[in-house]
Amino acid sequence: MVRNIISGIAVGVANIIPGVSGGTMLVILGLFDKVTESISNVFKFKNPNRFKDILFLLQVLIGAGIGIVGFAKVLDWLFANCPTQTIYWFIGLILLSIPTLIKSELKEGKFSWISFIIGLITIFVITYFKPENQDMTITNFPPLTAPHLIIMVLAGIIAGATMILPGVSGSMMLLIIGQYYLFKSYVSKVTSFKLDIIIPLCFIGFGIGVGILLSSWVTTYFLKTKRTQTVSFIIGLVVASTLVLIPINISYDIPLILTSAVSLAFGSGIVLFINKLRGEA
Repeated sequence: MVRNIISGIAVGVANIIPGVSGGTMLVILGLFDKVTESISNVFKFKNPNRFKDILFLLQVLIGAGIGIVGFAKVLDWLFANCPTQTIYWFIGLILLSIPTLIKSELKEGKFSWISFIIGLITIFVITYFKPENQDMTITNFPPLTAPHLIIMVLAGIIAGATMILPGVSGSMMLLIIGQYYLFKSYVSKVTSFKLDIIIPLCFIGFGIGVGILLSSWVTTYFLKTKRTQTVSFIIGLVVASTLVLIPINISYDIPLILTSAVSLAFGSGIVLFINKLRGEA
């Protein structure tokens, strides 16, 4: 149980960072197949393990909630004080997840280059449409009108559908549709317990749940019917997401290079440690 909650925390943290995929974190932790299958199995008519699946998903969701709410302000501080190093830490996490993904999911050695390239292109297209400038500080929240709450549900569906897909960042999708900073502001101020914050978050949460459900059904179907192509596509997503995260529009000096290298090594070391615990190193 504790491992599932801790894994959920890692997924939650990843999901609130634009460009970092919660699905990739599930791959790193070896839980991707189990999560998608459990979500699909919960809604099957005949499932003798329904309670077990629900309990597992609740543990992961509790952890994800802790990760999203508890680390929103921590990540704000990290990105305000050491943004480049923070990004390289996540690059290290993602980079070392690629061999793990290949080893665990392509055991027969088959690979689809076409699916892989499609995965690469998908991330590059998503990144291309990412807006350069958005209002990062939300001080006045929108009024609780029906159109606004419908938009929150739709934003939640889009974010949820991409949250568990490796390589695709739910936060990046929110950024593209212009709702990321509003969502993050809602989350960071949730402990104020104001209705103009709690109510939109409930609608967003409902949308995220619907999106995750739809995404898991589709992913599970393709993993069962076209596993080689699906896994190759996912690997393309993960590889491209690593490339687009690299900060290129900044000036590097010796201290920044050294601290970024340490952060990269630290992220990689975490993956190696997790793989060792799983007996895969």
